[in-house]
Amino acid sequence: MLEYIRGQVISKSPTKLVLEVAGVGYLLHIPLSTFEKIPSHGEVKIHTQLFLREEGIKLFGFASEEEKGLFQLLLSVNGVGPTMAVAILSGSTVNDIKSAIAREDIKSLTRIKGVGKKTAERIVLELKEDIKEIKTSMDFEMDGKQNTFVSDAVMALISLGYGRPVAESAVNEAVKKLKTVDNIEILIREALKYKT
Repeated sequence: MLEYIRGQVISKSPTKLVLEVAGVGYLLHIPLSTFEKIPSHGEVKIHTQLFLREEGIKLFGFASEEEKGLFQLLLSVNGVGPTMAVAILSGSTVNDIKSAIAREDIKSLTRIKGVGKKTAERIVLELKEDIKEIKTSMDFEMDGKQNTFVSDAVMALISLGYGRPVAESAVNEAVKKLKTVDNIEILIREALKYKT
């Protein structure tokens, strides 16, 4: 059901995407990695996962089948829901997550906001054998202007639960460390090191 949606990008933020399909606007919850890979406008194909809950319907979107596949695998882990799975995908790349699980690198996983040691251990234990089936290529080219990277990175940290002052300070420190900012995903990962 709803394997993918092809439509026009109306708006996007680090955690949400609005697509118009045949005059209907669909709100999709997306990880940071998807935000990075889709253009600011134009037609895109987004792989989807629908969730029905008592509080309502949520539609999650992914730039690639690999992201969606890893999202679904993460959901199979006891204690990992869709919000945490999106946070995990936002905190690292598919390749890095796969590598951390394969290496049983608990420490790398616990660096992701919301992932404690016990959850990281469960992820490794339950997915180590399955993770090799996940392909790790991404289909979309990054779109965006360098002068929006800093504000988008601050927005992403705020959406992950950090206060604006902490988010701005962390991003500023990351910019100083990186010197050249040409990839928002790298910028946000660096900023997460300065979040406290």
